[in-house]
Amino acid sequence: MNKQPLTTEQSAALENVCHLFADWRKAKTGRERIPEQLWQAAADLYHTRKMTINRIARTLRLSHSALKAKIYEMPPAATDPPEEDASSLFIEVAAPQGYSDCVIEMENQTGIKMRMCLRGRADPAVLDLGRYFLAGAP
Repeated sequence: MNKQPLTTEQSAALENVCHLFADWRKAKTGRERIPEQLWQAAADLYHTRKMTINRIARTLRLSHSALKAKIYEMPPAATDPPEEDASSLFIEVAAPQGYSDCVIEMENQTGIKMRMCLRGRADPAVLDLGRYFLAGAP
């Protein structure tokens, strides 16, 4: 088994969420459902801290399959947009006047890639689609 050690940031984030779950477990009465904000905190460990579902479930004492289902139904929590630097700016390119073939490839901050193949005259809505994709909208 090749277990990757947690970084300091991952350990701190996991410990914070672990404390949230511990506090909730102490205060709950009976068989209450886990609140959505706790599920979101656990899902964020996966989405933003890149931790494995198994490690999160084991540490937080959650069902692996329940956590996995929540992770895939919950989008990553909205965070403040990252500060723009020169490498993440959207560059608008003027379309050529004639008809042509064009391939546009882009990658957003989370590493998701999109490729568009355009033939003929490009629709101006393609620019809006590119902005939407790079903004990280779900």
